Amino acid sequence: MYGTLQVISKDKGLSRLGDAFVNLVYSSAKSRSSGKPFGGKVPDRVLSRSLSIAGVRTPPRLNHGERGDIVEGTLAYAWMRGLLTLEEAVGVLEAGLRGVGCDSRQKEEEGAAKAFSAIFLTAIKRICGPGAEG
Repeated sequence: MYGTLQVISKDKGLSRLGDAFVNLVYSSAKSRSSGKPFGGKVPDRVLSRSLSIAGVRTPPRLNHGERGDIVEGTLAYAWMRGLLTLEEAVGVLEAGLRGVGCDSRQKEEEGAAKAFSAIFLTAIKRICGPGAEG
């Protein structure tokens, strides 16, 4: 799995597409969970935290943005290959946001990180096959 993540994370096109995909997932889920239209960006620290929660080993000394690129690129890759749908990702994140409420930025970010971790692990399993965690 580590080699697959390295290849995906080095593809800047995938990370740019993934950035747009992740922001759409986040905006859609937050809009649905709050009942109000929302458009926003996922902070790099949330995606970085999602990697930690997932237990994925990454090269040392990566900053939040570089760690976020791994998540973004992986989700874009899975989506492009038909291994992950937008609706599926929105549903998981929406449930995660509803579970914590959005009354505190810290709670919202932790809920989003946990949900993105679940989405990321699902994508990894589908890309690499069963037993591909960590």
